[in-house]
Amino acid sequence: MKDGVKKILLWSFTPDDWQVCCKVLDDFFAGEAVEIEKMSFVTQTRENYDDIDLALVTASEWYHFVKQLVPEGVPVIWIKHTIDQENFDKLSAAAQREKISVVADTPFYAEQRRRMLVGLGLRENALEIWYPGLPEDKLGPIVLIFEEAGLTGEPGREYIHFYGRGMISTETLIQMAAALNMLHLLETDFYRKYNRSVKYASRQISDLIDIGDYYAAAQKKVVNGLLYFVPDGLISHYNFNAAVLLGISSSQIIGKTLPEVFPFLGEWMDRLEEFGERVVKFGGRELVFDLWTTSTHGIYAGYVLISDYKAEKEKELRLRTQMLKKRQHAKYTVYNIKGESEAIERCRKTAMKFARSRASVLITGASGTGKELFASAIHNASARRDGPFVPINCGALVESLLESELFGYESGAFTGAKKEGKPGLFEVAHGGTLFLDEIGEMPLGLQVKLLRALQEREVVRVGGHNVIPVDVRIIAATNRDLRTLVKEGKFRTDLYYRLNVLPLELPGLDERREDILPLFYDIRNDEGYSFELDREARACIMGHNYEGNVRELHNCVEYLGSLEQDLVRYEDLPSYMKEGMDGFTREREPALGTEGLSREADLVLEAVRALKEQGKAAGRRSICLYLKERGENLSEMRIRAILEELSGSGEIGVGKGRMGVWINPNRTNDPINPK
Repeated sequence: MKDGVKKILLWSFTPDDWQVCCKVLDDFFAGEAVEIEKMSFVTQTRENYDDIDLALVTASEWYHFVKQLVPEGVPVIWIKHTIDQENFDKLSAAAQREKISVVADTPFYAEQRRRMLVGLGLRENALEIWYPGLPEDKLGPIVLIFEEAGLTGEPGREYIHFYGRGMISTETLIQMAAALNMLHLLETDFYRKYNRSVKYASRQISDLIDIGDYYAAAQKKVVNGLLYFVPDGLISHYNFNAAVLLGISSSQIIGKTLPEVFPFLGEWMDRLEEFGERVVKFGGRELVFDLWTTSTHGIYAGYVLISDYKAEKEKELRLRTQMLKKRQHAKYTVYNIKGESEAIERCRKTAMKFARSRASVLITGASGTGKELFASAIHNASARRDGPFVPINCGALVESLLESELFGYESGAFTGAKKEGKPGLFEVAHGGTLFLDEIGEMPLGLQVKLLRALQEREVVRVGGHNVIPVDVRIIAATNRDLRTLVKEGKFRTDLYYRLNVLPLELPGLDERREDILPLFYDIRNDEGYSFELDREARACIMGHNYEGNVRELHNCVEYLGSLEQDLVRYEDLPSYMKEGMDGFTREREPALGTEGLSREADLVLEAVRALKEQGKAAGRRSICLYLKERGENLSEMRIRAILEELSGSGEIGVGKGRMGVWINPNRTNDPINPK
């Protein structure tokens, strides 16, 4: 105090809060030797505050910052805010029937004002926040304006203005009078009238951490620890989990600056908005630090969100595993079924017709022909595409386990059963498709229960009595001859006919040899390899007998890719592919020298030459159209395979973009224009 005048420091974030506060303070201290100095982060000019008798902060986040400015022992009071009783009663009545919009210039301050109103007693679910960036048609019938925030004031709404943070609560005035030893101010006419006119702030507390949690949830952030900092990086609030994660006490956090606690943030203090989310080693632990900042007049404040990196990764893995168990889906569509042969095209068309039906499908074919691929494609093309696709291998489980997997079980049904029981795959597949792979391996005893489930469209869990209705389409698959199994008494006749409503037999690779090389190159490209095959290697791959079908072809690609060679020769092929091909020579190659492919290759070469003579680029599409105009139907996929063959043998060159394809002038074997 100087010359009998008591000096009060009023500190706010920006000057926006001064108007309402100063009006109340001027009336409260009217006639007293009191001088009020207004300061903010925008207008700060003082170097010391030794003459201050009382400091007032307009929000709790500035408390620790201002505490450091004033001399020790000077009281610092956080101003609690309120609104007048008349408007509170009006809002309270309106909140019972309609939405009220709380308007401020940032999401942070809008949420803070909303929480102040909830603290006063207004119904929480009637209050919603609005800030710049949101459309004005989202505003409710009643609009509370704490900052104008660019509103145009559309007609049809009632606008109530509370500039700044609101009015000063009476309990805050009592604190001021006591701190300055001026309790006689509570006997003035102004105070009595003011006390009657405002709503008493009965339960306002610092809720910065709650607001931080609100924003973390809104941004879908998983947060264990949370700190709030004010300008200059001063840490104002923190939650208990932050102290635990960091392994430090309150005295080491509150009132300290960010770089003091976290040295790695020193270089980011001038550009905190660029920090983002980072994994940092702190106190011997890997922690995720994520900074959320808000800026007003270029001044930053905000939150540090902290979580344990290892714990979050483990949690993510657990959740992902749970979701995969809960949500079964079909991976493939008809576009994943590759091949242009007549045999595979016929199967593709039949499968798409079957997709429109609700009847059971029985897919037969040797191992590796793509039975699950077709089952998945049928499901995804059906009306059940949005439902689950649940596969199970009937030959992979013993009878008792397969039964509990298919039909589920009740609590205590057997030793080791979960006490809460478990739904079976019929229940999981409800509304979708149940794919029974290797159905020929299902034990006879279980076939009876499966038949009943298909006939009655209901199941009973193991150890249970309740009948559970299910809506499931069945697609079954097998590489065994079910007719033979029926004759041998190993498969029930009635179940066979229940499943074999829509039969689909898949061809092996040996029945569609024209697809072998295109499939080989597709697999090679999908696996990220770029090796080429010489003529003898291509011929061997074309002539091999694929008992394992596409699966065996895929294994061959993986083997050759692992060799890490640019060119694969015949001798590089796996030994099992060369068995029975002793004395194999270039002349015996079944590639360009055999009937069918040599003619197709000649057609492609003729198309390339003709297009080049016309000054056109020779690509797959233009070659396909050229041949189609002349009555020759070769698919683009087939043309690509032939071009790769011709390129590998040096017959043609392949350029990028508009360069297209050209015939190699140095080739020695020209069937079109022989030398």
